[in-house]
Amino acid sequence: MTAFKTMAQDLVAGLSLTYEPVGVTLYRETDPLPADLAFAQENLKSYCQALALAGGGRTLLLAKEQMGCKLGTSVLGFEKDSEAFLDDGVLEKYGVGLYGTEAASAATILHSTYLEQGKTRAVLIAPLATFREPPQVVVFTANSEQVMWLLYAVNYDQGGRINLPQSGGALGGCADITALPLLQGVPNVTFLGLGCRLKSGLNACHLMLGAPGNTLAAIHQHVLDMAKPIAMLKNARGGDN
Repeated sequence: MTAFKTMAQDLVAGLSLTYEPVGVTLYRETDPLPADLAFAQENLKSYCQALALAGGGRTLLLAKEQMGCKLGTSVLGFEKDSEAFLDDGVLEKYGVGLYGTEAASAATILHSTYLEQGKTRAVLIAPLATFREPPQVVVFTANSEQVMWLLYAVNYDQGGRINLPQSGGALGGCADITALPLLQGVPNVTFLGLGCRLKSGLNACHLMLGAPGNTLAAIHQHVLDMAKPIAMLKNARGGDN
C-alpha cells in the first residue's frame, strides 16, 4: 500500500468524508505526461466537475479541449490568449443577474488568481490514493464541519487567524483552491459559485478546500492527532456525522 493510499484512507475514515481527497497535478509544455495513463475519452462541463468526479473515484487526465469551462482553462494556464474568454465570462456573469453591473462582474473575474498564460498542456485530477508522487495540490470536497476540522489541521501548529481569500462567487475551484495554493503556497476554501455548482452537481452543503501538496503529510498527521475532539463532537450527537 502506498503512503498516499494510506493517507487517503485515514482522512476519509477520520473525517467521515463522502468524497475521496483528490490530487491535482498540472503539466507544462516541457513536462512528460504519465506514461501509463491515456487522456480521458469524454468532454466534461468544467474543472469543478472533474474534481467532483475524481472525488467519486475517477482518474482523469485532461487536455484543454476536454474541460468545458473557458474561465477554468484561462485560470489554469491552458489558454495562450485568454482575454476574449474572460470578456465572455464577464458578460455571462452579468447577464444571468449575479452582479448589478458589468463593472462589478469584471472586477470579480479579472482580479482573480491566474496561472501563467499558455504554459499548461494537461492536468491530472485523480483520487489521492492513486498517486505515486506528491500532487501539486490536494482538494477536499467536504461539508462545512469537515472543512472546519481540515482548517484546524492546517492551523494545528501555528494557530492564529487564517486568511481565506475569495474570488467573489466565481472561479472557485480553479482560482481559489488550485491556482492560489500553487502560486502562494497556502491553503484556501471556496464556497464555489453558481457555475461551479451547476456543473459539478454538488449538493448545497458541500464546499471545497485546496492545499499545497507539500502540506498533505502534516494535514494527515494532524487529523490523526485530533481523533479525540473529532470523536467528542460525534459522540455528542449520538454518533451521527
